[in-house]
Amino acid sequence: MNAAVKPYLAALIVMGVLDALWLGVIAKDFYREQIGAQMAEQVRWAPALLFYFAYPAALVALALFPAGQSFRMQVARAALVGLMAYGVYDLSNAATLRQWPYKLALVDTVWGTFASTLAGAAAAWVQQRWG
Repeated sequence: MNAAVKPYLAALIVMGVLDALWLGVIAKDFYREQIGAQMAEQVRWAPALLFYFAYPAALVALALFPAGQSFRMQVARAALVGLMAYGVYDLSNAATLRQWPYKLALVDTVWGTFASTLAGAAAAWVQQRWG
């Protein structure tokens, strides 16, 4: 099996579970309060699935490779990927949308960094254990 497949699957599962809990249960009301009428009533599954399959691939590619890095370095790189990905998204939205509060940008960026760090840690652990 390709050296990236197992870590990718680990990142995919962790990111999917964490974001499902965060967006579907823990912070659902927060996002609705912050975004208001801009929030869709139903999830648009095509772009959501595209993100959830593509993002873990980018996370693994950017944080875990080249191989041979320490676990700590891989996790730090995963955190950086999360900070940059979610930060660019949230700051761009804050700059261009009528309603994207700074509080939302901060919370979402912190969340994305945290979730990416955990997903990257899971992927790194799998790579180093079964890589």
